[in-house]
Amino acid sequence: MPALMLDIIHHVVAAEPDMAVIGVVDDGDLPAAVRRGRADVVVVGHDAQAERDSYLPLLLRHPHVKVLAIADNGKSGSLYELRPRRVPLGKISARTLTQAIRRRAPPSSETRAPKRRAAEVH
Repeated sequence: MPALMLDIIHHVVAAEPDMAVIGVVDDGDLPAAVRRGRADVVVVGHDAQAERDSYLPLLLRHPHVKVLAIADNGKSGSLYELRPRRVPLGKISARTLTQAIRRRAPPSSETRAPKRRAAEVH
């Protein structure tokens, strides 16, 4: 990730009262960085050749972690996370069954959550 992009991300995260940058990982060892810093979010540079499955081992080992992959040009990004959740359906009928199949994950809540700890990787 370009140094300017790292600097921008660092300042954006540090400016939020419920977030903190806990470190920068130079060697790319994501699992070790998460373990050392107990990160909730890992921000990574993501080139067009990188595959989304490369984050799966990290997410399986640390299911609470989110990986924010930002394109090298800084114009787009993706969020990778495991989101197991239970949604009570009530009494099962044809309608509740088809609604459950169509249901998508709800958008992120804007409510304040516990302080997030982010580790940057470049």
